[in-house]
Amino acid sequence: MASKKPTAKQIAARKKFAATMKSGGFKKKKTKAVKKAAPKKRKTTTTKRKTVTIKRTPVKRKTMARRRTRIVRSARKGGMRIGSSLKTGTIGEIVKGIGAGSLATMVVGRVAPQYAPIASIGAGFLTGGVIGGAANLILNGGMQSLGGIFGGASTPAMENGV
Repeated sequence: MASKKPTAKQIAARKKFAATMKSGGFKKKKTKAVKKAAPKKRKTTTTKRKTVTIKRTPVKRKTMARRRTRIVRSARKGGMRIGSSLKTGTIGEIVKGIGAGSLATMVVGRVAPQYAPIASIGAGFLTGGVIGGAANLILNGGMQSLGGIFGGASTPAMENGV
């Protein structure tokens, strides 16, 4: 194989190398002796550090179930009054039936008094359901109050005054 000609850069580098070898080669330069300084002493100062309490246990987060039970309990405590107990359940239906029946008796008694007992019981059934209607029927004298409509003798209906 034929060798390639060296470039101008390579020729210059070889000349420089040859010149340094003639003068004694690569020698380590002598360094001046420098006295080492003594280690510096640090000032001893005490700095007051901030006292902080470290919380070792993480804060326990409440689950949604616990949050909901707390809300339900507070609602129950606030709602357990005498007035609210008359609005719910069977007693509530009875109260609704009697109230609606007496109001219907008063209104229909002014317009058509012969239909007042039927209107009373009908309003009781509409607002209080079966329980409200039955309570209104019993309060107004049972089935005897309906006798006047179907041809039987009935007692005159009492008119409620305001």
